Amino acid sequence: MGRITARKIRRIFVLFRAIICVLALLATPIAHSAWAPKEQLNAVTRETQKTGNRAGRLTLVWWMPPEFWKLAMLATGTLPADKVDEAVARMEDANVFLVIDGKINPLGIDYTTPADLQKNFSVGDPNGQPLLLIPDNQQSAAIRNLLAVMSPVLANMLGDFGKHASFFVFEGKAKNGLRRVDPKKPGVLIARFAGEDFRWRLPLGSLLPPKICPKCKESFPGNYSFCPFDATPLTEQKNQ
Repeated sequence: MGRITARKIRRIFVLFRAIICVLALLATPIAHSAWAPKEQLNAVTRETQKTGNRAGRLTLVWWMPPEFWKLAMLATGTLPADKVDEAVARMEDANVFLVIDGKINPLGIDYTTPADLQKNFSVGDPNGQPLLLIPDNQQSAAIRNLLAVMSPVLANMLGDFGKHASFFVFEGKAKNGLRRVDPKKPGVLIARFAGEDFRWRLPLGSLLPPKICPKCKESFPGNYSFCPFDATPLTEQKNQ
């Protein structure tokens, strides 16, 4: 199954420019990173997509944490860099998941309906506690507007595949204001669909500065601590 690539995401976000500008969100600059935004968007896109292993079925589960939206805005110039953080802060009360599922047959794919996707899809935080699904009428205006644009754009760009993509919005913060899932902190996020687990081991390396082995000079994702070739402790790779 082909993945939704970062190139396609960049094209989608060009069309989001008008909607997000209407939100009139203000912000602060992105934190220092050794990644270029487009390069990092590619890496995050790969790391946040999971595909199913059930025979004869096509299943994609894509977690879109606030950090993903931030990188997409930076990589596409949807907002000026100094106006991105607060825009993303408006989305930190939610964890967005895109789910597509279907049975492959000789004539194509019989896609699972949104109602059946929702009935069989759940998410648990790194503490093993379920995340609550946020109904459409309780989602923030920023999330509703963004997804309202993204759904038809996916359908136009990806055809039948995009038409059958469903978005599910789960809670992002606990009652104490802390994030239920922080992709930069250790833990395991688990989404379950139709008896199959989709796991993200955290932190996501693509959200951290890359590391380098001072001995063999190989580069590794930011969630590596030791070189897998010679066991040397890794150091953060600085900008050239």
